[in-house]
Amino acid sequence: MASYTIRIELKEPTASMQIELLYAMLENGFSRSLVCEKGYAYVLPVNEFVYVGTENIRSLTDRIVNLVNDFSEDPAVLITQSAARCWSGLRGVNLA
Repeated sequence: MASYTIRIELKEPTASMQIELLYAMLENGFSRSLVCEKGYAYVLPVNEFVYVGTENIRSLTDRIVNLVNDFSEDPAVLITQSAARCWSGLRGVNLA
């Protein structure tokens, strides 16, 4: 399975749009956290998500744009396929 890091920028975002983005992404299989090799979870920066699955990057991009277009016109979407990740300064979270 492929792992992707996704960044979404909304045009002139409102608080309501931010909430809609969060729920739309979570309800469609995207995550807002990373889990390290030791099993600890960390929260991603705002408007960043992770997806792990068999979907290819082009169809994933199209699906996200369609989801976000329901509440924000012309979103900027950047998706990177990730073989490995490294981070610093992310806030830990208890997923239990």
